[in-house]
Amino acid sequence: MNRSLFILFVSVFLMALSACGTEESSGSDTTADDASSTEETEQGTDTESKETDAPETMTAEENENKDAKVGDTVTSEAGEQTMVSRTDDVGIFESGPISLTIEKVNGVSGTLKGEAAALMDKEEIEYIQVDMKTSNSSEDHITFYASQAVMTTNTGEQLEPDMLMSDHIDGEYLGQVNKEGTSFYFLKNSKAEDVDSITLYYSAALNENFEDIGEEIEVDVNLNK
Repeated sequence: MNRSLFILFVSVFLMALSACGTEESSGSDTTADDASSTEETEQGTDTESKETDAPETMTAEENENKDAKVGDTVTSEAGEQTMVSRTDDVGIFESGPISLTIEKVNGVSGTLKGEAAALMDKEEIEYIQVDMKTSNSSEDHITFYASQAVMTTNTGEQLEPDMLMSDHIDGEYLGQVNKEGTSFYFLKNSKAEDVDSITLYYSAALNENFEDIGEEIEVDVNLNK
């Protein structure tokens, strides 16, 4: 079973809604036709904005060219997944020479079918997805396990990333190298829509003698809905 079937192919999506207004006339040159035209323009803009904001359903292939936003649903042969929360650009955090960038955290609610449901032995999944990058700024050999962070949720769960579905970010940094990947935390007793905040706990970076050369990293994330 291809792991990519479980991923919402999302990246940073920035939307700017421009407000369309008209200048008030200081004289008596405005005609009834002008007023009617202005009203139609405003109504058209409002309708277009509402349509843009409305949740969409798209295939995984379509999602490769059009990023999903909160409320959107992505379908594939494995089932469908709806993004219920999303926080972009969480921040950059350091432990010794290691820099950890958390690019994105998503909350997803999904249903599975066919082989995917059989593989997971369930038809419904709820999970938190964490996209991150790491880099070592030194020439030294450093150990840092980004893909082993423990997560806690405001709903009272303590979770480790699912090793089958998550990317394995190798913990050994042989000099100035960069790595990236995604971790999936499958909720056991919560719905993704009920998770308003999470905390991620990363162990400190280690040197060649497996001694701490930085601080542990603790990241609080509020999920936008």
